[in-house]
Amino acid sequence: MGPDLRQTLKRQFSNVLDLPPEVLLDYATITLIGDVEAKIVNHKGLVQYTTTSIKARSLQGMIEVVGKGLEIVSFSASEMKISGQIRQVMLK
Repeated sequence: MGPDLRQTLKRQFSNVLDLPPEVLLDYATITLIGDVEAKIVNHKGLVQYTTTSIKARSLQGMIEVVGKGLEIVSFSASEMKISGQIRQVMLK
């Protein structure tokens, strides 16, 4: 079974059970609180960390948070919280 078929089946399964797709499909979720905090859940690892750019892997691609005075205030295997002056969040 190929990855595309597997993802399609998981998506259909989540629809039938009325579950959010990020639960079954391993999607990363990004929550912004104004321009001062970002929370990334279900990341797959930290790639770069500076005070102006933080990059993390996800199954959908690279997540990049750009700003000033960025700081990772909490970090675990699947979740990170970033504070600072957030200017841009990109999925590459």
